[in-house]
Amino acid sequence: MFWTTIINKLTGTYPEGKVYYGWVIVGVIFLSTIASAIQLNPTIGVFVKPITAEFGWSRSDLAGAVTIGTIFGGILAVLTGRIVDKFGPRWVLFFGFLILGTLLIGMGMIQNLWHFYIITIISRMILQGVINITCQTVATKWFVRLRGRAVALAAAGERVGNGVVPFLAQILIINQGWRTASWVIGISAWAITLGPTAIWLRRSPQDMNLVPDGSHNPPLTIIKPQFSLSDALGTKSFYLLGAAFSIASFIDTGINFSLNPYLIDQFLNEKNSVTVIAIWAFSGIAGSLIAGFLAEHLKSQFILLGCYIGIAIGVLLLMSVNSLQTGIIFGLTHGAFFGAVILMQQLILAEYFGSDSIATIRGAIAPWQMTGNAFGPLAASLVFDTSGSYMGIFRAYLILLLIIWIGISFATKPKLNTKYKHF
Repeated sequence: MFWTTIINKLTGTYPEGKVYYGWVIVGVIFLSTIASAIQLNPTIGVFVKPITAEFGWSRSDLAGAVTIGTIFGGILAVLTGRIVDKFGPRWVLFFGFLILGTLLIGMGMIQNLWHFYIITIISRMILQGVINITCQTVATKWFVRLRGRAVALAAAGERVGNGVVPFLAQILIINQGWRTASWVIGISAWAITLGPTAIWLRRSPQDMNLVPDGSHNPPLTIIKPQFSLSDALGTKSFYLLGAAFSIASFIDTGINFSLNPYLIDQFLNEKNSVTVIAIWAFSGIAGSLIAGFLAEHLKSQFILLGCYIGIAIGVLLLMSVNSLQTGIIFGLTHGAFFGAVILMQQLILAEYFGSDSIATIRGAIAPWQMTGNAFGPLAASLVFDTSGSYMGIFRAYLILLLIIWIGISFATKPKLNTKYKHF
C-alpha cells in the first residue's frame, strides 16, 4: 500500500489504477539516456589515458575528433528536430542506437589516429544530432501539469549512465583493457535500447487518443502558448537562452571531458577518480528531481539562475580538489546542480515556447549549442597541453558563468496569443 501510494503521487495514476502511457514513454527515454552515456564526455574521459598511453597521441588530438563530430551533430540536429516533431521518435532512436553501438564496437579495433577520428566524429554526430535532441524533447509532448517530474525522471537516466558507464568502463579497462571495454559498452547499449524503442515509443498522446498528463474528458482548456519556430525566432529570449546554453555547453563539456584525467592528476588513483565521477553523476539525479518538482510551482527562469550559482560554487570546489574527500564534496555539489541545469534547459524552452514544435525549436538552437559543446573539450585540452594545468580554463569558466547568469536574467517569458484546444 505504501509503495502504491508513492507511485500514484509521483505519476498521477488514473483513479481506477491504470497507468498513463506517458510513463511508459518516460521509462523508454530513461533507458535511452542511460545508453547515451557511452559517448558522453565522462565516458570518453575514461579512455583518454589508456589510448594516449598506447599510441602516444596528445589529449588535444583526441579532443579534436570530439570537436568536429559535435559540430556536425549540431547541424544534423536541425533536421532531426523536424523529423521527430512530424513523424515521432521511434525509428530515429532505434537506428541511432543501432549505429552508435556498432561504432563503439568498432572503436575497440582501431590502430591509427584516422580510425579514431572517423569513428568518433560519426558517433558524436549520432549522439548529439540524433539521440540527445530526441531524448530531450519526447517527454515534454506527453505532459503539461506533471512535466517537471516526468522530464526529470526521463533525464535521470543520463545521470545514471554517467555514473555507471564510466565506472564499468574503468573496471573493464583495468582488468581487460580499453578495447574490451569499448566492445562491452557498445553491446550493452544495444541490449537496453533497441527493443524498448522499437516496441513502445510513440510521438504524442493525441496519436493514441490520449490527453497530456492522463486527464479524462477535459473541457475546453486554455493551454500554454504554442510557438512555431518562426514565432520563437521573433523573441529576444530565444537568442538569450540559445547564447546562454551555448556558453554553458562549452563549460560543461570542458569539465566533463577533462574530469577523469584531472582527478588522476590531482593524486587520485583510477578507482577513486571514477568513484568521484559516479558520486557526481548520481547526485545529478537528486538535483534534477528536486528541480523538476520545483518547476511545477516556480518559474523556470528563477530555478535556472539559482542553479548556475551552484555550478560556479562547484567549479571553485573542483579547483581545490586534492584528495578523495574533497573530490566527493565537489561531486555532490557540482553534480546536483549540473543535473538540475540540464533538466531546466529542457523545461524552460517548453515553458516559454510550448511543446508542439519543441524538437524543431531545440534543433534550431543545437548548432550553436553544439559549437560550444565541441570546443569545450578542445579548449580545456589545449590549455592543459600548453600549460600543464587546467587552472587557467577553470578561471575562465567562472567569468563565463557570470555572463550566462546575466543573459538568463534578461530572458523573460515571451508572449503569444493564448490558444484554446480540445484534446
